[in-house]
Amino acid sequence: MAREVDILSYLPSILHDIKELQKVSELENPSLERVWELVESILNNQFILTLDDRGASRYEKMLGLVAGESETLETRRFRILSRYQEQAPYSYPVLKQLLDSLLGEGKYELTRSASEKWVRVKMELAVAREFEIVEVLLERVTPQNMQLYVEIRYNQHITLARFTHAQLAAYMHKQLREEVMF
Repeated sequence: MAREVDILSYLPSILHDIKELQKVSELENPSLERVWELVESILNNQFILTLDDRGASRYEKMLGLVAGESETLETRRFRILSRYQEQAPYSYPVLKQLLDSLLGEGKYELTRSASEKWVRVKMELAVAREFEIVEVLLERVTPQNMQLYVEIRYNQHITLARFTHAQLAAYMHKQLREEVMF
């Protein structure tokens, strides 16, 4: 939120009644408020989590990312943040730390088999909207000689067991499987 500017408040109170200064203040205040808005925008665009649309476009251009037309600003920030978080060489603790910072602890299940050369990430439904972004990130970060499986962990019986059959009857099977249940 930009500052509210009032030029008259900087002048001695005896000058507040002069009509010319009041008019100058009326004309200049909006311009100075716009300057403060631009300064705030510039400061916010220095950090990924506070980017506005213009700042996100700038980062996407620098990183060679293409944003979809229907993507929200939050999704675009997430994509930019995930690109900055990429780190080679791959190690299991680094991958776990990366997923924790992007998705949140407990929002995924990470398993691997070094002998069979595979990595599996099962994401919670709550973070399923970032599925494609996480998949691209993992493809870039994990070694090319390892199979990568990125899946969504759908609702399971244990999640739905607290509801009665009458409550669940209001939903279709697909809704029960793929929607976040509260």
